[in-house]
Amino acid sequence: MASQPEDTELAVVGTRRKRLDGFEKVSGRSVFTDDIRLPGMLHGKILRSPHARARIVSIDTSKAEALPGVKVVVTGRDVPDLMHSEHQPVMAPEIVNYIGEEVAAVAALDLATAEDALELIEVEYEPLEPVFKLRHALKSGGPRLHEHAPGNIGPTHEQDFGDPDGAFAAADLIVEDEFKTPVQHNTLAELHVALADYSSPDKLHMYTPTQGAPMYKMQLAEAFGIMESQVRIVYENVGGAFTGRGRAKPHHIIAALLSRRAGRPVKIKACADEEFIMFRGSGETIYRFRTGVMKDGTIRALEADVTFDAGAHDEFPLILWLPAPYLNWLYRVDGVRYRGRFVFTNTVPKGSHHGGIFGRMSAGWMQHMNRVAEEVGMDPVDFHLHNAVEPGHEAMEGSVFASCGLKECIEQAAERSGWKDKYGKLAPRDGKYRGIGMGIGAQASGSKGADNDTSAAMIKIADDGIVTLYTGIPDMGQGSHTVMAMIAAEVLGTVPEDIRIVQGDSDVVPFDWGAFSQRGTFMTGNAVKAAAEDARQQLADVAARELGAAPGELVFRGGTISVAGDTERSMTFRECVYKTLHSAEGRFVMGRGFFNSPKPFGALAFSFGCQVAEVEVDPKTGSVALLKVTAAHDIGRAMNPLAVEGQLDGQVFSGMGQVLYEECRMEEGLMMNPSRLEYKLPRTYELPDVDYILVETIDPFGPFGAKEVGEGPIVVSMSAIASAVANAIGAFVPEIPMTPWKVLRMLRARDKGAVQFDKSWREGIESLD
Repeated sequence: MASQPEDTELAVVGTRRKRLDGFEKVSGRSVFTDDIRLPGMLHGKILRSPHARARIVSIDTSKAEALPGVKVVVTGRDVPDLMHSEHQPVMAPEIVNYIGEEVAAVAALDLATAEDALELIEVEYEPLEPVFKLRHALKSGGPRLHEHAPGNIGPTHEQDFGDPDGAFAAADLIVEDEFKTPVQHNTLAELHVALADYSSPDKLHMYTPTQGAPMYKMQLAEAFGIMESQVRIVYENVGGAFTGRGRAKPHHIIAALLSRRAGRPVKIKACADEEFIMFRGSGETIYRFRTGVMKDGTIRALEADVTFDAGAHDEFPLILWLPAPYLNWLYRVDGVRYRGRFVFTNTVPKGSHHGGIFGRMSAGWMQHMNRVAEEVGMDPVDFHLHNAVEPGHEAMEGSVFASCGLKECIEQAAERSGWKDKYGKLAPRDGKYRGIGMGIGAQASGSKGADNDTSAAMIKIADDGIVTLYTGIPDMGQGSHTVMAMIAAEVLGTVPEDIRIVQGDSDVVPFDWGAFSQRGTFMTGNAVKAAAEDARQQLADVAARELGAAPGELVFRGGTISVAGDTERSMTFRECVYKTLHSAEGRFVMGRGFFNSPKPFGALAFSFGCQVAEVEVDPKTGSVALLKVTAAHDIGRAMNPLAVEGQLDGQVFSGMGQVLYEECRMEEGLMMNPSRLEYKLPRTYELPDVDYILVETIDPFGPFGAKEVGEGPIVVSMSAIASAVANAIGAFVPEIPMTPWKVLRMLRARDKGAVQFDKSWREGIESLD
């Protein structure tokens, strides 16, 4: 295949560029799912349970069916075998297990009529004893939610790497800590919406925001017993995901069911309050960390025991095993042990939040590791450097770090932040405590959790030189389409503005698992690069004949194809495309690209990072102010430094929200703050000064050496901010969010000489030891 001469410098990749879709977004011209109207479209609404646990005694829909304008009414008893997951019906036929569970649905000519119809459905419930807290769910003799889950314990995962027993036995010191994270909401910019057209039995068309079409196709096909090729997923612009759009939810299947019964398209859109009832964010989680360390600071063994509140159903079992490999990615150790379990409660089923399990876990784990450093008398910087992984390191779970700039990130973040002059030396200022904290982290660039992690791409070049790129990767605000255009432009020697992106229709674009597991730039980017190289080869064959050179001697640059070292022998990119298409033998330029990790499991590349956060804590009010973040990240090559800086800003901001503000306050299964006014988020003016340090290690497997920057930084942000608060108040903080009340409670306990929290949430967990 023709490739650029080795000494050819990059012209597009690595430059600072604004997003190609920026004007469309800020002008309001971008189309989102709710903007779509189909002919004959009906509006759907879902009746939800007001009880956390109850038996449905009777349900009468006759009045709703008689309401003018109502076209379809359906209940869980009508479709008891229509499933969302293995043990979870799409609508409850007999037993409801959480407030907000789907019981019935209607489709009507307009939204108001659909809402009125819900009011006319009469349901008689027999309340049953519910379980809301982990300690209650694990209590012997308590209510049992599911026959398949004795003791209310769902799926479990246990995994050892190396020799953890021997490593702990050999350690000079063992340090243990416990940490708790709350229920948190994804707070997506675009509310959940599903527009289904299943009016024909041969094809289900689903319009919805998604992180990836294949998973939705699989779920919908399985639910209705049809082939995946009979499901079409259409996704326009996507207003954020934060791991909240990885799987189809009950409302997708219900919209399709209503459409099938009505013979017309049906749209179901969540209202703002309903969004907080039907969400699938992070659940309450309890972590127990244990580390074995030598007197010289060498880590011998790591252990994490994690108990997840899965809610009423285990919709997202993937999260259960994710912490196990993560424990291997930062430090060189002799043994690692992980134990994790799902526990069922009568609350909304849980999923994940921005940063997945890693960010929330790291907010406690990095505090714990910094405390281990203190126990052996080491500065956290020296401790992390002493144990940090390096290039070529093979983690015990099998990952090999072909590129790794973790130590460089630690060193540069420490130097730029003035760590040595501040750590342990920050005196109170204006009556406020000051703290500085360091966090480190790693993140996979894609993850081959099953038999493949496939991305494919196609490129078509018109005779006027305009390039059309077909890709299945959704752009959810992260700017991935701009990066894909930059990759294609770099290979073809044109400019990103001449690349047209076609996306958002699973019947049109090639296969791509989607935008999750930080895979976009790495996996899809490699596929786009391969497709562009295929197209360039076709052009090079023609240009080589025209210019009297070998294809490998050609340079594609600035819209011109020339012979290396002889710019007089050249032709324009457009001229070459025209000749390729309209010559006697004529060839339509269509490049195809594919990428799938050759590894049987895991990722080919990992990003690494270190952040230093500086905070002020007001001992009178407990309020925390995040003043500055120094962020050093190894992301391989920075494809678009401007976009990378935007990603860092966004993830510092989101990390600050999770550590300091965000919490769904639950009382007996009911969310007490179900709105964006009551669910606390940071304001934009609270974003601190962020000092960016891009450590470019140039990964051998990434497209032009790039790695992920999708969620790696938020993991580090959360750990650095939490560590800074702990440093400011002089004590380990065992839970997030670190709200003013919790900080005050911690300060009072510290002043009494013993940091003790209400650990009633630990009751019942001991029985699992």
